[in-house]
Amino acid sequence: MNPTNRRIRTALYAFGIFWGLVIVLPFFWLATLSVKSRLDAFATPPKLLFTPTFEAYREVFTDSDFLSAIMNSLIVSTGAVVLSLVIAIPAAFALRNLTGPIRHNALLTILLIRMVPGMVYLLPYFVIYGRLDLIDTRIGLIIVHLIFNVPLIIWMLTPIWRAIPRDLAEAARVDGATPLQTLLLVDLPLLKGGILASSVLAFIFSWNEFLFALVLTRRDVVTLPVAIVNFLAFEGTEWGKIAAASMFIVIPAIVFGFFVRRYMIAGLTGGAVKG
Repeated sequence: MNPTNRRIRTALYAFGIFWGLVIVLPFFWLATLSVKSRLDAFATPPKLLFTPTFEAYREVFTDSDFLSAIMNSLIVSTGAVVLSLVIAIPAAFALRNLTGPIRHNALLTILLIRMVPGMVYLLPYFVIYGRLDLIDTRIGLIIVHLIFNVPLIIWMLTPIWRAIPRDLAEAARVDGATPLQTLLLVDLPLLKGGILASSVLAFIFSWNEFLFALVLTRRDVVTLPVAIVNFLAFEGTEWGKIAAASMFIVIPAIVFGFFVRRYMIAGLTGGAVKG
């Protein structure tokens, strides 16, 4: 290897290590804060050596409101993903068979819907939900999450679907399969990697969503990100409980993504290669 290439590689490794530290250090600080006593949490300068305690975790997981928030987040996130798949898979199937300007304009419209800031949708949904009595309901949050999850899943599945040889579908039709049978028995088994990848991303979005959950809920359907705000008390901020609750939000997404990372990479790569 010539000296120029060696210097470039060294610089890239150094940048990668630096950027990795930038990403990991906040997570490390959060993890250590969650196992510090209240006295150690406010020590200046911050203590690197301390006696860990799990008191913050005990307080969090004995809080009935927090346990209710866990259940709300699970139901809303799972429901949003399932309903998004029910809508997005047939839509992607239809877009696969379109060609020319119609397909291009349809995909562009879907992308624009996904790119619009959530704040734009917030006021209309708040007014409509107030009239339909959907504020502080799980189904209300699930419907809102469809705005962002459905376009995401469509955009990931459409290029992957177009990469599947049409000969397979044509052979199924020749054998007498209906379009629904072709979708269920031929296409979906080949799309399982893309479906899993898009489902993971959609679940993580719903699991972490804060803005709509803050405005469109009151008490009964508070989700985990909003529940953390409740630890910001007027008398003082409970940093240990905030850190412990935040770790509970972060870790499941990391673990879930780790086990399905192969499918996520395949799904995202498929979406990047074929347009």
